[in-house]
Amino acid sequence: MTSEAAAPEHTITPMPEPSGLVGHVVGLVRTKGLRYSLVAVINVIVGQSLLFALQSPLSPSWANFVAVAISAVPAYYMNRAWVWGKRGKSHWKKEVLPFWLFTAAGLALSTIAIWVAHGFTDTKLVINVVQLAAFGILWVIRFFVLDRLFHVEVFEDDTPDED
Repeated sequence: MTSEAAAPEHTITPMPEPSGLVGHVVGLVRTKGLRYSLVAVINVIVGQSLLFALQSPLSPSWANFVAVAISAVPAYYMNRAWVWGKRGKSHWKKEVLPFWLFTAAGLALSTIAIWVAHGFTDTKLVINVVQLAAFGILWVIRFFVLDRLFHVEVFEDDTPDED
C-alpha cells in the first residue's frame, strides 16, 4: 500500500506596502496611473494623427503647434474629470495654469526637437516620433505635479476662477 504524501502548502506572503514617498508614488500609480495612461493614449492618438495629417499643408513646426493646441483641450478636461475626479469650475492657479504651463513646455521642447529633426529629414513618421519623445519626457513629471495641485482643498475665501 503506497501512501501519497501530501504536498506541502505554500503560502505566499504579500510584500509589505512601501511607506513614505515610495508608498505615496505606488499608491498614486495604483489609483490614478491607469486612468492617466489611458487619457495619454487617447491624447497621443489624437495629437499624433493631427501632427501627421497637418505636415502636408504646414511645416512640421506649425503642424506641431496646431496639433498640440487642439489635442490639449480634451486632454485637460479628461484628466481633470476622469483622473482627478474634479467637477464644476476649474481653479485657475491650481488646475488650469499648471496644466497649460506643462503643455507650453512640451510644445516648446517638441518644437525645438522637431526643428532640429527637420534639418535632417522630411519624413513625417520621424517628426512624429521626435514630438512624442519630447512630450514623453514631461508626461511622468506632469502626473505627479498635477496630482499634487489638483488635490489642494479650495477654501471658502479661495473661490475657483472660471476657465
